[in-house]
Amino acid sequence: MKRIALLGLVCFALSGCGDDKVISDEMFAGDWKCEIIEYKSTWDKSSFGEFKPTTEKQIKLLSFKYENNSLYLKDSEKEDWKASSLIEKYNNKTTQKEEVFFIDKITKSLKKISNNKFITTYESEIIVKDEKYKSLNKKLKREVICTRLK
Repeated sequence: MKRIALLGLVCFALSGCGDDKVISDEMFAGDWKCEIIEYKSTWDKSSFGEFKPTTEKQIKLLSFKYENNSLYLKDSEKEDWKASSLIEKYNNKTTQKEEVFFIDKITKSLKKISNNKFITTYESEIIVKDEKYKSLNKKLKREVICTRLK
């Protein structure tokens, strides 16, 4: 009986810890400053090397609004709002498409750091099927780190 009570107490204590990482479209409503960094990994005989930045860090100002159960995005450089669910777009899944000459693997992820910060990652890996063209293999990564303004 004591074990059941202790287990219940531990479960109750731990259940309060996970709420901070729950992600919903509603949490993105507001203004954000986003830092964009692009990386590339080169093919080295039999595998990819480490990612290295390919561009200087770019800054974008984004606004999100949540209306009628939908998330809308407005880039500071554009006039109109566009429907855009970050949860659907960056669904933490990998898709793979096989073509005649290559395989394209794409991974998109979204990570909530806090209520005021999140990171999206887009990673693309292209593998050429023909051995003599393996030097054309490439791996690209785009990381966007957004911090809430105000």
